[in-house]
Amino acid sequence: MPPKKQVVTLEEKKNRILNFFQEEFSFYSMKELEKVIPKKCGISSMLVKDLVQQMIDEDGIVSVEKCGNVNVYWCFKNQITQKIYDNCQKVAQQCAENRAAIEQTKQQLQSAQANERSSTFVDTDGHLHTREDELCKTRHLEERIRSLQAQYDTLSRSRWDHDKIRSKRQEIRDKHGRLEKTSDNIELLVECLCKRFLIDSRQIKRELEIPEEFEEFSTV
Repeated sequence: MPPKKQVVTLEEKKNRILNFFQEEFSFYSMKELEKVIPKKCGISSMLVKDLVQQMIDEDGIVSVEKCGNVNVYWCFKNQITQKIYDNCQKVAQQCAENRAAIEQTKQQLQSAQANERSSTFVDTDGHLHTREDELCKTRHLEERIRSLQAQYDTLSRSRWDHDKIRSKRQEIRDKHGRLEKTSDNIELLVECLCKRFLIDSRQIKRELEIPEEFEEFSTV
């Protein structure tokens, strides 16, 4: 029984062609490839053109350039290294862009969650609450705080301690001092008008509705 013929896969055929290009380190036309590759690689000449084209279009490892009226084909070892490096650079750039996009999306999500007003939520103890109920509680608490603040203010005005009495006395003394200065200035002004225009002081006071005598206040 004759031995089974070994089947060469498509990938193996491409590897043979790649090795051929890199070992020969030269340029070839398609006619030359169709003659040399079958001998060197054991591949049918009818498959050479399609395989080389796949290695150009799909794999990107074979280069082609038009030279006059003929296309020349080649693949050097450093091309593979450069292609791997270029792909790595491209992947690294894509990773950086993806990380930036992910970070931006996270920030947008956090912003959206911070501004989101859900109708219900669950607290740390696992209890369900509604927004409307919590707003109602908040309004009641605010009203309670305002009421208690008003009561506190009323009690503060009616209850006195030593510091408050001392502060109030100083405030009265300051007002009393300013009042005395104002009264003296009015008397001086009336006296000046009397001397300058020879008018009786009582007449000036009546015109300006100034009392004849200012009320006296004892200091605190």
